[in-house]
Amino acid sequence: MGMSLAEGGHLTHGMPLNMSGKWFNVVSYGLNDKEEIDYDAMERKAHESKPKLIIAGASAYSLRIDFERFAKVAKDVGAIFLVDMAHYAGLIAAGVYPNPVPHADVVTSTTHKSLRGPRGGIILMKSQHEKAINSAIFPGLQGGPLMHVIAAKAVAFKEALAPEFKAYQQQVLTNAHIVAETLVSRGLRIVSGRTESHMMLVDLRAKGITGKEAEAVLGNAHMTINKNAIPNDPEKPMVTSGVRIGTPAMTTRGFKDEEARATAHLIADVLDNPRDPANIEAVRAKVNALTARFPVYK
Repeated sequence: MGMSLAEGGHLTHGMPLNMSGKWFNVVSYGLNDKEEIDYDAMERKAHESKPKLIIAGASAYSLRIDFERFAKVAKDVGAIFLVDMAHYAGLIAAGVYPNPVPHADVVTSTTHKSLRGPRGGIILMKSQHEKAINSAIFPGLQGGPLMHVIAAKAVAFKEALAPEFKAYQQQVLTNAHIVAETLVSRGLRIVSGRTESHMMLVDLRAKGITGKEAEAVLGNAHMTINKNAIPNDPEKPMVTSGVRIGTPAMTTRGFKDEEARATAHLIADVLDNPRDPANIEAVRAKVNALTARFPVYK
C-alpha cells in the first residue's frame, strides 16, 4: 500500500507501469477534499486489504506527514511500515519536519535532494530486517561500490550535523512559505492551500497555461521548474496542470526572504504573460541580475 502517484506519491510506491506495480498487488491511498492525506480512508483500506507493506512518503506533497498514525495502522494490520523520506531528509535531519525513524520498520532516502549530498541512497532498518535487506542488496542488486560517492555521503552527513545546516533548513522553510504566499497574492492556487515543507505544488489553471508550457517558458527565463500533475488533474501526465517548486537550491545559493519573494514575483511575471517574447526577455534579465549577486563560485 502506497500513496497514489496521481495525488502526490512517488511512482515507485506502486504505480502500475513501475516494477513496484508489476511485481506486487498494490492498494493506493490518496487525499481528502482538503487535499490532505486521507488517513481515515488509508486506515480503512489497510484493514480491508491487509497489505504486507505500507509505504509513507511522497514526491509532490507539501504538508507534514503523520508517521505515527501510519505506524499504528501498520501494526494493527500486521504490515511492515516503510517510510521513503527522500524529499524531506534534509528537513528531518535538521529537526524541522517530523522524524519517521522512531515509528518505521524501514526508512529509505536519497542523499541528494534536500539532504544536499551526492546522488545515492541510504536504508535504515530495525535489526530484525537487517539480514533480509543486506542480502537483497548484496549480492542481490549491488555491483561495485562507488567509493567516491560513499565519501561524499560522509561529508554530507557531517554537514548535516552542524548548527549552520539547521539554520539553512529553517531558511528553506521560510523561503517556501514566502514563495507560496507571494504566488497566491499573484492569483495562483497552492495545492493543499499551503506548504509545511520545502516544496509546493502550484495549480496553473487560473493562468490558462499547462505545466508543460510553463516549464518551457520559465526555462527560457532562466528559471528551472518541473511540470507536475495536480490531484484530479484534467491534463495528461506528460502535460499536467501544475508545476512543483522547491526552495533548497535557491537557499543554498544564498537567497533569503527578500530574494525568495522576488523570485516568486518573477515566476508570476512569466505566467501572467507567457507567450510574449519581450516579457520573457525582460524577466530573464532580472533573473540574471538577481543571480549575479549570488555567484555559485566566488
